[in-house]
Amino acid sequence: MKTKTTFILFVAILFCSLMIIQFGCKKDENNDDGGVATVTTTIITNITQATATSGGNVSDNGGYTVTARGICWSTNENPTLNDNYTTDGSGTGVFISEITGLTANTSYYVRAYATNSEGTAYGNQETFIT
Repeated sequence: MKTKTTFILFVAILFCSLMIIQFGCKKDENNDDGGVATVTTTIITNITQATATSGGNVSDNGGYTVTARGICWSTNENPTLNDNYTTDGSGTGVFISEITGLTANTSYYVRAYATNSEGTAYGNQETFIT
């Protein structure tokens, strides 16, 4: 009888362990406790023929340290880090970026970005003409 009880106890512990592994470690896709950061782009100011000022606000780090933040810009919509960009520190909070080397009478698109170990998030797109 003791062997049967021990076996049932072993199976119960094994089953519970498997359930914990299966469901306890699975990331809840609806949970906002991790992922890319949340960032918004500030409006463009101080526009000249060759420069402008923008920036952003990293309001949530996504559960991971923000290692880089700044703005990216292009003459094409939805600029990314493959285009021109600034690096304006790290972490959460408000930051200001100076855009330089622009061409006069040209339309530009700007987005803030924030990078953590889960990837790079982009803010809303702003546009301006030099």
